Amino acid sequence: MADRQRPSLRFAVALALALVALVEVHTLLQGIRSQRRLRDRVVTDVRERVIAALPRLTAALARSGLDSWNEATGLVLAEGLASEVEVREPGGRLLLSRPTDAPVAHWPSPAELDSLREPGSITSFAQSGPVVRVLTYVAFRNGERPLVLRLAARAPDLEEDARERQRAVLSHYLALCLLVLAGGLLLLPERTPEERPAANVLDAYEQAMVRLRDRGHEMTREHEAERRRLEDVLHDKEAMARAGELTAGIAHEVRNGLGTIVGYARLVERSAASAESEDAARSILGECATLEAVVRRFMDFVRRETLNLVPFDLRRMLSRVAAREGRGREGRVTVDASDDVGTLVGDEELLERAFENLIRNALEAGGTNGRVDVGARLEAETIVVTVSDDGPGLPEEAREGPRPFLTTKPGGLGLGLPIAIKIVRLHQGELTLADRRPRGVQVTVRLPPEGPRP
Repeated sequence: MADRQRPSLRFAVALALALVALVEVHTLLQGIRSQRRLRDRVVTDVRERVIAALPRLTAALARSGLDSWNEATGLVLAEGLASEVEVREPGGRLLLSRPTDAPVAHWPSPAELDSLREPGSITSFAQSGPVVRVLTYVAFRNGERPLVLRLAARAPDLEEDARERQRAVLSHYLALCLLVLAGGLLLLPERTPEERPAANVLDAYEQAMVRLRDRGHEMTREHEAERRRLEDVLHDKEAMARAGELTAGIAHEVRNGLGTIVGYARLVERSAASAESEDAARSILGECATLEAVVRRFMDFVRRETLNLVPFDLRRMLSRVAAREGRGREGRVTVDASDDVGTLVGDEELLERAFENLIRNALEAGGTNGRVDVGARLEAETIVVTVSDDGPGLPEEAREGPRPFLTTKPGGLGLGLPIAIKIVRLHQGELTLADRRPRGVQVTVRLPPEGPRP
């Protein structure tokens, strides 16, 4: 009976091997397609930002001479369009670089250079080891002399995706090799009853294939979750870039109008003929100051920050922020940092602004008699900082995650928490919200002690 069942069992195992192999190949191809989509989105993001800045670049490069080159490279660096800017001849010879030469040898082919017409641009990639750069080439003329402006910028999303993809491809290849080996063993001629080992080898193969199939499904889910996360990050960055351009223009116009209003209000204040007129002028100045603070908060949210990484004492910084925010509220803000929390590499000014927003939000959530507990500890080579309040807890609309302009405070802008999240992510950290028992909210910030990876 066992001998009659064995061919059908071998067929079932062979079918399972084939299905698992198909799943592995499908997952591998899906990962490659996901990487291509990510690259296309990065190229689109860079190209849209360069196109938006192209009129200003063209105006700066309209004049001939070194001054126009310096003005254009300064504009590119100030806008955050690139980390290295170079002026080159169409043959590739370097004429000017700011702040330094990009360490890549990539140059467009003759066909690509022929397609590059002023005004216009082409975008490409260059990878050197783990570092991926996005290269944008812009054609312009210095008098009658054709030149090319090369913009080089690091692409951390593509670098992280390349590292994840390398590990995933290695796992897929290993799984496929095991499948081929198992299939080869399955095709070996069947032994006679006297030659068969006592243990049922096919059962062991079947169990191994089941485990491989389950691992394949698990890796597929992980890759899909990672793809969605990267797409969400890119979507947020695209939205932020558009919001930044729009907000910069609005802020410029609003500040011009505010400057005029403030000037007239001060004239009225100095020449007021009555106490009522002087009070009215002061009220106007106060409202202008409030509106200027609102504009400044918007600019803080959409501005592209550049990290100034230095080692600093995290405990001292947290104590300083707690003392400043708790002034006049004795005993309401406490800091408990363990002894293993020492030096942190990061931008102290930006992180201080982030924790200032978190502690201020916690104080406002707790109300008049609420308390805020700030804790810091080292956990598995990660610095963990918690800010806990005893307020009413997370509102229902915030349980899906914080969003810009979402606030429960009358007159609030809803930017304090998003600004803190932005700063923490710049340091390659993580910020999460959770309910605190028996009541309140706990904000947890996880940061790498050695600072963000390049």
